[in-house]
Amino acid sequence: MKEEKVKSEYITKEYFNEHLDKRLAENNQVLLGALDSILTKRFTEMREDLNIDINRTQTIIDGYVKSQEDFNQEFSIAKEEIGQIKKVIKSKLGVEIRATG
Repeated sequence: MKEEKVKSEYITKEYFNEHLDKRLAENNQVLLGALDSILTKRFTEMREDLNIDINRTQTIIDGYVKSQEDFNQEFSIAKEEIGQIKKVIKSKLGVEIRATG
């Protein structure tokens, strides 16, 4: 009887493999869950940083476009005023001003 008890306490290869496979599967699930959590956090941080960079770039571009629009407006006004000044000079002094090229 004592011998039977001792034999039943031995771990067989089949028992070991079955439990090892089960433990490995459990460990894999834990590792995959942890990895997924870490990657999700990193990707979220990267996405937030990218959104900040995109917003900054958009703000810079918007400022540049606005300055170009302002410049074009000022240029159009100046061009019109110069045209009027040329007309006054021609009518009052009889001198025509033209660009040479």
